[in-house]
Amino acid sequence: MVVLSSVQMREVDRATIEEFGIAGSALMGAAAAAVEARIERDFPATLAGRIGILCGGGNNGGDGLVLARRLGRRRVPVVALLFAPGGRLRGDAAAAWAALSAPPVEVLDAGAWQGQRPAVMACDLVVDALFGTGLVRPLAGWLRGVVEDLNRDYRGPVVAVDVPSGLSADATGAAEAPEAVVVRARATVTFTAPKLGHYLSRHAAAVGGLSIAPIGSPEAVVAACGAGVRVSTAADCAPYVAPRRRDAHKGSFGHVVAVAGSLGKSGAAALVGTAALRMGAGLVTVAVPGSILPLVAAAQPELMTEPLPETPAGTLSGAGATPALLEALLRPATVLAVGPGLTSVPEAAAFVRQLVAAVRVPCVLDADGLNAFVHRREELRLPNGVLTPHPGEMARLFDTSTAEVQSRRLYYAQRLAAETGAIAVLKGQFSLIADPGGGVFINPSGNPGMATAGSGDVLTGLIAGLVAQFPAAPRLHTAAAAVYFHGRAGDVAAAHQGEMSLIARDLLAALPQALREVAAR
Repeated sequence: MVVLSSVQMREVDRATIEEFGIAGSALMGAAAAAVEARIERDFPATLAGRIGILCGGGNNGGDGLVLARRLGRRRVPVVALLFAPGGRLRGDAAAAWAALSAPPVEVLDAGAWQGQRPAVMACDLVVDALFGTGLVRPLAGWLRGVVEDLNRDYRGPVVAVDVPSGLSADATGAAEAPEAVVVRARATVTFTAPKLGHYLSRHAAAVGGLSIAPIGSPEAVVAACGAGVRVSTAADCAPYVAPRRRDAHKGSFGHVVAVAGSLGKSGAAALVGTAALRMGAGLVTVAVPGSILPLVAAAQPELMTEPLPETPAGTLSGAGATPALLEALLRPATVLAVGPGLTSVPEAAAFVRQLVAAVRVPCVLDADGLNAFVHRREELRLPNGVLTPHPGEMARLFDTSTAEVQSRRLYYAQRLAAETGAIAVLKGQFSLIADPGGGVFINPSGNPGMATAGSGDVLTGLIAGLVAQFPAAPRLHTAAAAVYFHGRAGDVAAAHQGEMSLIARDLLAALPQALREVAAR
């Protein structure tokens, strides 16, 4: 599913109208119908009450005006407010205004809003059609007050048209300021394709439940206008859960070697190894400091284990990373996973750097594997690898703040991929999976319950396990599929356990159901 910027969306609309002869009024009518259908599906009881529609002066407001006409035909009581002079509307929005049997009330200043505010607050549902994808600055003045009033005092559901008012469709510019106000919607209906801001804005939580409604633009036009940013879907992941060949054997599905763990963090090693097995890798060896090997072996009997030289503190010993040891460790591997639970002490970091320099198979680098390259990012080159930083690890790699990374997630994901030649997975809500050429997948699956110890270790194992089985598949697609499966397992687990009680092992238990769901689509 292609994700568009505001400029790309305008080009889609232009091409649809000018090159394919589809009238703008038809697009507006289809958009209003999509919002009506979302209300009918998710908030049907409100259609028996009163619905407020707040309309701006652009095409977003025009969608709201058409919706008011449609609801009026159904005899649904509507409080329609126009936050612009009706006589100044242009194009399809003006036509939508003129077609109303009763003109909406014009609200042109704070006093007029205060006069209409009680009627809006008494509505059973409010439709936000104030501002669309063209907004480039934070809401200010009395219009900011309208949004603040709505967010603070309105208790019913809000359905946003295209984007919640105040949200930057591109997740850039002044509208991304922390102090900017955005309508907090229960649901958002966007048209043709999702916009970057739905996923990347610091205010993306205001979107609520997002649905994407086709309104008539040809798919070829949308694809041509896209710039390589896509949302992962179950359909993208389906090839990875296709039935296996009947003559397959464990050697058919790769051998993951995971270097992980330290004294006190043996669980990280067990989780990454078990995740690789659950994802379908044929063989998994977990290489750990020798003192914790019995703990890891006991945690999962299907894992093979390998002792590594360690310091007196129970961490990997850089001095023990001889060429002979590294060669023996890497010999059976078709995929290497490095990092969970290693600690970032200098000895362990030195071991990691020597190991990464020696690896010639795909390598998944996470956690302390990444921390080994803090202040040494120029040494991190993995053209056949996958890097999986969370925002704090990304910030350390670039010697910046976590807040800076979070404010420019797309930039840092693409930059890390371009500099290292690896696939970069920037974890978090709507994880980003970027390749060195600039292509990006946005992951829609997952939930806040996954913010728990060990969740990232499981993801490392899932990526390694999937790469082991599909070494020839595009690495971007494979990593994106693993991230999707990880998030979907989290959603399955949360449905059973609740978000608060979810732990990393629940992801492993839920993974089979998540895979079956994708395979059944």
